[in-house]
Amino acid sequence: MFLTPTLILLLFSSASAQTNRYVISGKVIEESTKTGIPGAGIKLQGTNFAVAANSDGTYSLVANLAPGTYQLAATYIGYKTVTKQITLGSTSSLSADFSLSQDAMGLDEVIVTGTSQGTTRKQLGSYVSTVKGDDLNKAPSGNALASLQGKTPGAQISQNSGDPAGGISVRLRGVSSVNSSSEPLYIIDGVIVNNSTTRVTNTSSNYDGGNFVGNIGQNRMVDINPADIDRVEVLNGAAAAAIYGSRANAGVIQIFTKRGKAGATQVSFNTSLIISELRKQIDVNQSPTKFGGPTDGSTAQTQDVLSPALTNTTPVTRYNYQDYIFRTGVGTDNAVTVAGGSENTKFYTSAGYFSNQGIIQNTDFKRINFRANLDQVINKWAKMTAGFNYIHSDANEKPDGNSFFSPMNSVTIIGNFHDIFARDALGNLKAIGERGRVNPVSVIEDIKQRQFTNRIIANAGLKLTPIKNLTIDYTMGLDNSIQNGTTYIPPFAYNVSTGFYGGGPTLDPSLNGYASAANATTTLFNNELNFTYDTKISDLLSSTTQLGGSYQYQKDLYSLTNGRGLAPFVQVVNGASTMLTGADSRSEFSISGAYLQQNFKYKDHLFLTGAIRVDQSTVFGENNRTQFYPKANISYVLSSADYWKNFGVSSWWNTFKIRAAYGQSGNLTGIGAYDRFNVYLPSALNSKTTLTSRSVLANTDVVPERQEELEIGADMSFFNNRLGLTFSYYNKTVSDLLLEVSVAPSTGFSSLLDNIAGTLKNKGVELMLTGMPVKSQDFTWTSTLIYNRNRNKIVGSGARQTFSTNPGAPVSIIDGSPIGVFYGTYFERDAAGNIATNSAGIPLTAGQAAGNVQRKIIGDPNPDYTGSFVNEFTYKKLSLRVQLDAVQGGDVWNADWRTRQGVGNGKVAEAEQRGQLPRGYVAGVYNVEEWRIDDGSFVKLREISLSYNVGQVKFIKNLAINLSGRNLFSWDNYKGYDPELNSGGQSTLLRNIDFGPVPIPRTFSLGLQAKF
Repeated sequence: MFLTPTLILLLFSSASAQTNRYVISGKVIEESTKTGIPGAGIKLQGTNFAVAANSDGTYSLVANLAPGTYQLAATYIGYKTVTKQITLGSTSSLSADFSLSQDAMGLDEVIVTGTSQGTTRKQLGSYVSTVKGDDLNKAPSGNALASLQGKTPGAQISQNSGDPAGGISVRLRGVSSVNSSSEPLYIIDGVIVNNSTTRVTNTSSNYDGGNFVGNIGQNRMVDINPADIDRVEVLNGAAAAAIYGSRANAGVIQIFTKRGKAGATQVSFNTSLIISELRKQIDVNQSPTKFGGPTDGSTAQTQDVLSPALTNTTPVTRYNYQDYIFRTGVGTDNAVTVAGGSENTKFYTSAGYFSNQGIIQNTDFKRINFRANLDQVINKWAKMTAGFNYIHSDANEKPDGNSFFSPMNSVTIIGNFHDIFARDALGNLKAIGERGRVNPVSVIEDIKQRQFTNRIIANAGLKLTPIKNLTIDYTMGLDNSIQNGTTYIPPFAYNVSTGFYGGGPTLDPSLNGYASAANATTTLFNNELNFTYDTKISDLLSSTTQLGGSYQYQKDLYSLTNGRGLAPFVQVVNGASTMLTGADSRSEFSISGAYLQQNFKYKDHLFLTGAIRVDQSTVFGENNRTQFYPKANISYVLSSADYWKNFGVSSWWNTFKIRAAYGQSGNLTGIGAYDRFNVYLPSALNSKTTLTSRSVLANTDVVPERQEELEIGADMSFFNNRLGLTFSYYNKTVSDLLLEVSVAPSTGFSSLLDNIAGTLKNKGVELMLTGMPVKSQDFTWTSTLIYNRNRNKIVGSGARQTFSTNPGAPVSIIDGSPIGVFYGTYFERDAAGNIATNSAGIPLTAGQAAGNVQRKIIGDPNPDYTGSFVNEFTYKKLSLRVQLDAVQGGDVWNADWRTRQGVGNGKVAEAEQRGQLPRGYVAGVYNVEEWRIDDGSFVKLREISLSYNVGQVKFIKNLAINLSGRNLFSWDNYKGYDPELNSGGQSTLLRNIDFGPVPIPRTFSLGLQAKF
């Protein structure tokens, strides 16, 4: 685009028009209580001049503007926006007071949906939820995603591990891919950020034997300090996310951090003490005897329950290892903020320190944060914003779930009749005699894993209003994270299996002990340029046109070195005598795109929006890398129309909005940067280096997955906004599914990367009911009920594919069935549905009698519905918040429970040893996969928070005390620690698998907040 000399003169002549200095002051109060609203925003619309109200609701706005008529608006989240027309003339001082009423639907809230210029909620045809930062911190968790649980419709957020920095899975309206990530796109202050899970400790290529399937470890949202968050916007649907194009097929979560406000500098200090503990222990075998002979030594018979031929018994001492591996963890969360500024310069700075011990011995997580946000008015038509966030984290870890080395599995896979603390004359731990297993005490005390992360997130933006009604925005962002991890397993003094890499005294010394070092660096760079032009076509019709473009670049570097054979006291890879196959991978890709969006508004109650986006990604071939994504929505606010009052319902039916939206979005990062090419790996042959192709046949003709969604809904409020109802129905389809499919061995490959036939479908309903049963000057009670129902299945693929996993879970993709179902062997049943048994009372496997064991779908990890129920009570300076989360349905593959029976430390094994079950019962059912399916339903007391606002105390302007708890109780029938866990981590396919993850702890927090 070129500017003519005439246009340039017009721009500068407009920008340099005569201006005067005006001071507008007043107060913003809450309509019913008549109290001030601190932090309410007051802005002269169409200009860069805005200010936030003080703690008592008063404000003073200074503006340098040309004389004329302007619109002055007062806004605050949860309240209706009020606009007043003011005339700036010869008088330099003006006053304007505002009285805001609560808005249950938040229709006047400004929502940012992919363009730098936000729009009000009433204009949106798709639902976008907003969660205030204060609500995230009422029962602090230290993790922003964990704090978001249960607070937004359409989002299933689950914690996969109770590790101090354990990963979180987020699914917005179900699974959005069969092969790649279903995690949403994360944007912080306009910067697309990294939320990947990259293992730099306990890496899949070492002592798990290369069989690891899943995505375990920290995901990088753990770096974000929840105390810095002002609000979170969750964009569930494709219509809302279509403007983001090729990275938004799984939805979008936008995080906006706190910013400075004009006025006196305010210093805030928050500190809290955190106590974490195991919520419940599982019951263990208390039988005084076991079958067979010795428990340790060369003639030990430890797998006694699985050997029905053993009929003699031996007295044993039973132990509860849980008393050793678990502890009460102590932590602290601290933050200092300094914010303030003038009308032209506003700043927000913060420093935070978070430290938390895990409930597993010798595990912890520490995080240090520094943040600075700046808003600078350059002149009346130019404004600049900038932000900088530095994070350093440090974690002491243990091998995590899905690994035979994890502390949980070290206990699960041995009988509880071993004295694991026994040592020889030299003080070395002894073997436990369980088929070469590692002593759990060795895992806790000797295995060392450490992870360090350094990260910088920075952004800069420039907003120009060179001529009336035209806004130009430029945003640039950078996210650079560096993860370093080290793992050390010492040479054990006792014999263990060679697969455990610790080695033993009788093995080849070159195999004793293990060390690894890994590094993962991810750099994301994005910039966007947006033009917004508002025009009033007539008194009834107005138009907003938006045009923009973006460029995104991502580079990933990963390296791993590891080796076996360590001399005493040597813990580094360089000291290894035998180097193992490592890794050195690099990835680089870019995405560029542009969009055009047109919005029409009629009488402030009918809104039409249409948009088109085109994207290009270097991940796909030149013929398939350009993709178009359309979007359209309509919103009709009936309650704003003139005729609404004539219906006679406006006195009790305050808001009624109907909406519909359609959109497409893509997955241009659904495969690796080079997955469309055949990759050749070096290998040795006859003392020479050769190149060998990988087993997956590449395909340069693959196209990205595409999501198409239709959404309809309604938003209503009643009884002076005391009752609100939001309803959304969606139907989304993902086509061109990318998956590795089997090919004939004669091709020289085992599989082919291809777009498979069929589609992935998700249909669902989201409901949110909000209410204020009681509201008085001293006491208020508000309630929120959220219900989510999603059904997904793959249709038309005509195939079944089952994946191999460490815990033996038969995770499958089957045509006509939900994604990730468990497809395995099951029990024979009689006509009444009871499990059939043989003459000895041992259950039979279906097809066993005919010698043809049968398989079917035995479990589905997808829940029937999820929900939350939140109640908040305030009485004068005291407030109480209680949140219950529920998941109904969703089967769990409980591998740990089954294993505990097999090794003889579970309650079913105890029943057999006590003669309450026939001898051979556990052995008979042990390999029936249905036996491992467990009920994953639960109702959990997710959060409870009690706060008291002391108020001003001497030099402290405001002091508040908070006592809170998280994950306090769980009402469920699950036979393990917690049905919410997942040893598959953040994997799309592997869900609800219990194989060694750390239980989610019960936490208590005592906090103090002071403002100076």
